[in-house]
Amino acid sequence: MARVLDPLGKSKRHPLLPRSHSRNDGLNLIEMELGAAKEILAEVFGITVQEVEEMIRQRSEERMLWPERFWLVD
Repeated sequence: MARVLDPLGKSKRHPLLPRSHSRNDGLNLIEMELGAAKEILAEVFGITVQEVEEMIRQRSEERMLWPERFWLVD
């Protein structure tokens, strides 16, 4: 099957990702992805976005309570 090409000869088969011209563009993308993930979690669990943020905060605190590894000393 023949590929579909735009006037510049580029394939339209794969979407182009937005180009980042500064560090802020990357941060905005991360913020948007995080917001979308929180909304998905809220919908899946049937809770509000604020409750998702609290859930994430509590999980983060739980990870800080225990060391990553335990060392046995003779």
